[in-house]
Amino acid sequence: MLDLFQSRRPVTTKVFDYLEDLQMNFVANKELCDEVCSQYFSQILLPLELKTKVLKQVRAAFSYADEKLSKYMQHGQTGIEFLKEVRIFEPRCLAFMDDSPNSYKAIPGFSSLPEDEMTRYMTKLGPEALRASVSGDLDTFWVGLQDRLPVLSKLALRYKDAVSNSADAERCNSIYKLILSNRRRSCTSSNLRALVFLYYNQKVESGLLEMHDIA
Repeated sequence: MLDLFQSRRPVTTKVFDYLEDLQMNFVANKELCDEVCSQYFSQILLPLELKTKVLKQVRAAFSYADEKLSKYMQHGQTGIEFLKEVRIFEPRCLAFMDDSPNSYKAIPGFSSLPEDEMTRYMTKLGPEALRASVSGDLDTFWVGLQDRLPVLSKLALRYKDAVSNSADAERCNSIYKLILSNRRRSCTSSNLRALVFLYYNQKVESGLLEMHDIA
């Protein structure tokens, strides 16, 4: 999941659902019963006391993970409400999303959305796209609705792929650190950028980097 979040693939509209699935996994596993885990001990001869200790530690680990994730999803992450609401731009999520524009306070500009646009999207255009199985390509979907849903499509194209991690910035800083060694302290800004550009493209050509350009 961390690899998915740190990739360059758009996952903004899916992040909250992934976190909910992870939380359900933690909840289920922190209540592991002895019968479920017996298969893991079938090939190993261990004293009952040791098996009990192992299971206790496993349950404790899942309980601790569930506690931390619950805090993160409730109040530990200021952007969690945005990630929860931004799913409105994914037609496959409409069944459990609110149909009132006033319910989306974490998405900038949503309060100015006309009621008729929201109604058409929730009751007609969104379900039609879902039945036609075209909602997978959100870029094509929302570009095609610019004439019929001008305000909503503008918001969707702006926020549906909002950056949800700092992986690219961290990679960029790491490359600068490699290039700007102790022997290159007199390197000018323009030369430094040129060297980083060459380094990036060399790695991209060899398949070692996902990034194709540099800001």
